Amino acid sequence: MSIPMELKSVLVSTPDTLGGSVRFMGTRVPLRALLDAMTLGRSVEYFLEGYPGVTKEQVLAVVKWEQNVARKTFGIELV
Repeated sequence: MSIPMELKSVLVSTPDTLGGSVRFMGTRVPLRALLDAMTLGRSVEYFLEGYPGVTKEQVLAVVKWEQNVARKTFGIELV
């Protein structure tokens, strides 16, 4: 699993934890949990209440990265 350089301080994947699923560094919380929560329209605060080991900074780094991928795709200025 290749984690983008911008997220290497936020996410990790090792074969011996969660079957190699990408997770938030320092936790056993898979990235999928955040993506599923967002798909369901849950707020960042709602997600953080359920996963207190994950920091707001970690979540916002993922959100910013996702936004920048969309911006690059559609030729919109990066933030």
